[in-house]
Amino acid sequence: MSLTTTVYSPVTATVLLTLWASGAVRAQATEATPTGAEKAAIAAEATAAGSVTRAVFTTAVVDGEPTDFLTEMENTIPEVAFFTVLEGMAGQTVTHRWKYNGAVMATAKLDVKHDVDQVWSTNKMEPEWTGAWDVEVVDGSGQIIGHGSFVFAAPL
Repeated sequence: MSLTTTVYSPVTATVLLTLWASGAVRAQATEATPTGAEKAAIAAEATAAGSVTRAVFTTAVVDGEPTDFLTEMENTIPEVAFFTVLEGMAGQTVTHRWKYNGAVMATAKLDVKHDVDQVWSTNKMEPEWTGAWDVEVVDGSGQIIGHGSFVFAAPL
């Protein structure tokens, strides 16, 4: 069995629906003067700030938009896409980390080109991969900034 990941990044940036978002930014205060390494770490964390404003599972993306919005799908669907809208992350790389029953099955690195950008990845699915799937959106510093879940199940 093989899992194929395809990555897309169009220019269009329309935000229609917020399914799940986390824009938490950690702050650290200290009375001491930061060292060079500490300054670099603080700058990297500030640069990594951004958020997921839309996260959708779909069977296809046409003209930069998902064609459907799924949380459960039959295991006859050959490919699933995870579509996200990101804000405040221009110039960064995010990762879609596809997990099946808790195990990482694939990762897709996505370059964010605009302050508001739409990016998505797709995974080819195998019929026997029924159960819970999660996709985490991970920023360049390794922080999970968003996620989505779906169930891949045999027809009833």
